[in-house]
Amino acid sequence: PNKKLSDLTDADQPKLEDLLPSFKTENDECNKAVKVEEDEHILVLCGDSVVAVKMSILAKESSVIRTKLSKVWTRNSTVEDSNTSPSGEVMRARTLTIPEGYDPKAAEILFGYLKGFDVLLEHIKDFKLLEDILGLCDFYMITSPLEAILKHMQKMSVSMDNLVQVFEVGKRLSSIELYKAVAKQLQSNCRKVAKANLISSLLIIKFITDHETNINTVIEILDRC
Repeated sequence: PNKKLSDLTDADQPKLEDLLPSFKTENDECNKAVKVEEDEHILVLCGDSVVAVKMSILAKESSVIRTKLSKVWTRNSTVEDSNTSPSGEVMRARTLTIPEGYDPKAAEILFGYLKGFDVLLEHIKDFKLLEDILGLCDFYMITSPLEAILKHMQKMSVSMDNLVQVFEVGKRLSSIELYKAVAKQLQSNCRKVAKANLISSLLIIKFITDHETNINTVIEILDRC
């Protein structure tokens, strides 16, 4: 301790083999901490809906979610779990709260799909629900399900029953660069359905009265057709 720096010899320097056990222990602890975090279940909250998803899945699918759920940002984003740790402490689960305005079913289907339940997507027949799923993908920069979602949307049929809804969905999706192609196809399908069905003044009047709450959209459809 009283030696000057110039007096130190090789014998005074710590040997690599002496440092390795300590380094290995610290590295093992770090790996354990990372493994625990990856296996941790995050509670995705949307309205009254709750979906538990592994952190490893969320981190892989979305850099946005990975950042939001980093330890720095989630000190207060936890809820108490009914389980307890071996020490008797109440376990706390980190949460991801979906912004208001999204259908809870959209969150359930999207995050269920990421967990491997891709069959959930196949039974959707509501264009607005698919729009919400695409909105969540855009918001969180989730790309892996996009091809399947867009293909499914393109296969769905447009009729006079859903014409107004589909037209509005296509119009909103056209504002997002990634969805412009499918939006263009949806609006094209709407024009074809309208032209094939609105073939008389009586049918046009009925169409207007049936959708008077969406009169601006009805006018736009008629104008384009």
